[in-house]
Amino acid sequence: MSVDIDITQFYQTFFEEAEELLVEMEQLLLGLDLESPDAEELNAIFRAAHSIKGGAATFGFAALTETTHLLENLLDRTRRRELALSRTIIDTFLETKDVLQDQLNAYRNGTEPDPETLARICAVLQQLALEAAGGTPAAAPAPAPVAAAATVAAVAPASAGGGLKVTLVKVSPSDQALLREELANLGEITGQKEEGGDLTVWLSSQCSADDIIAVCCFVVDGDQIVVEAADAPAPAAAPAAAEPVAAAAAPAAAAPAQA
Repeated sequence: MSVDIDITQFYQTFFEEAEELLVEMEQLLLGLDLESPDAEELNAIFRAAHSIKGGAATFGFAALTETTHLLENLLDRTRRRELALSRTIIDTFLETKDVLQDQLNAYRNGTEPDPETLARICAVLQQLALEAAGGTPAAAPAPAPVAAAATVAAVAPASAGGGLKVTLVKVSPSDQALLREELANLGEITGQKEEGGDLTVWLSSQCSADDIIAVCCFVVDGDQIVVEAADAPAPAAAPAAAEPVAAAAAPAAAAPAQA
């Protein structure tokens, strides 16, 4: 029997985490040294925007996705030292953060963000990108939500038989434990494997790959999650490997007694 998961049950978690990321983003922006910005702080600001964009795209929050996409591109150029910081740029980033907060509040209240504000802030960010490129038109930002959705579809094809293989790339042990628990709530874990810092979990579930990604995105970045159809059964090597070792050990232990 097919079971459809109600993805709206995860909205509140997204709203709370996005709120925390916006607070972190503002604090980091206010503390940046314009002359010599800290690389780790720039990376943290970029990751905050990237995480919000990933969650917004998963839930279909188009205005939030488009705005964070444009901001993320500028932040990426900043951390790569391709865009020199100035007070005007910092003020623009802070203004964008305020718009993102308003958009988040609108979605939290079940309404759509103000379209005029969306158009204005996107125009400001696009102009900044244009100026940073020396007047050359930047890559068209309009398809941003489509691009985000295509990335999810590309790494997460749906499974027709309900069997999914979920790989968590370079995830800390604490986050692995948390995600195992979350995945167990979405289905039955039939096997798992840890290798080189990656955790692969075989999951029998009626949830779609997009649902799996939506849940995992609350803990790790979207590019750390790969969901695909499980073409082969889950490995069960651990129990099988233990038995021959025990059997081989028994005669060795008995030998002294016989002597």
